[in-house]
Amino acid sequence: MCALHRTCHLGRERLQNGRSKEQRLMMGPPDIQREPVKRPIQESGAFLPQHIVEERYKMQSKPLGICLIIDCIGNDTDILRDTFTSLGYEVKHFLYLTVKDITNILRQVAQMPQHQDSDSFACILVSRGGSQSVFGVDQTHSGVPLDHIRRMFMADTCPSLSGKPKLFFIQSYVKSEGQLEDSSFLEVDGPSVKSADSKARQPGPYQDLIHREADFFWSLCKADVSLLEGPSSSPSLYLKCLSQKLWKERKHSLLELHTELNRLVYDWNSKVSAKERYYVWLQHTLRKNLFLSHK
Repeated sequence: MCALHRTCHLGRERLQNGRSKEQRLMMGPPDIQREPVKRPIQESGAFLPQHIVEERYKMQSKPLGICLIIDCIGNDTDILRDTFTSLGYEVKHFLYLTVKDITNILRQVAQMPQHQDSDSFACILVSRGGSQSVFGVDQTHSGVPLDHIRRMFMADTCPSLSGKPKLFFIQSYVKSEGQLEDSSFLEVDGPSVKSADSKARQPGPYQDLIHREADFFWSLCKADVSLLEGPSSSPSLYLKCLSQKLWKERKHSLLELHTELNRLVYDWNSKVSAKERYYVWLQHTLRKNLFLSHK
């Protein structure tokens, strides 16, 4: 090979070697460069659903369920009865019960066979109370513990309501010494430690614990008992706001309605004295969205 041809051949080799080094340094290996760029599904949107189906509790039975009203004060029964009747509940109401009668009626209602064909259960309790109990008209008694009331309707003791929403709205009038600001019922997404009974805290399958306490909506309002001591005591602001929301805005979920109820109650609290204030706590273990209507 002549010197000229040898020089041209070496030049071509150097040029090829130089380009391959540039490709390795700047653009990566040729086989990677030629591979098409793959976009994640989240970016491409090719398989994203057009809309997400909202999971709701079934609320189609007629009646929707039993609504039990126990009013030991006597100010709120009529509006509550009308409200829950309009929602499609079969209302059973009782006035001025003793502690023994409250316990017996709750136990009887928890065992009623109608729950099997109903989609929910509601209970409203209006009474004087202590920090963790409600009294009857016989105030000398220690009262009915709130834990016991809830326990009657858990899935293991009331299987006909298993998987169905169980709604409790409690207006308790208490003495103000440290009881109004009790925080045992702060809003949470699961059962509170204080509310879980001793059997639930024993070692056992975790799934069983969740199952027996699931699907509760527990709304507790405390107010000073002095509100009842005037010449003409007024209906509960909390229950009045609740009834208004359920009448007018039942197409919203119950959690949304309760949030608006909180706003109304605390707006009231900002304008009145400490003795006139209401304190609302919410605890729930709902697993789906809940709308209190047949639609």
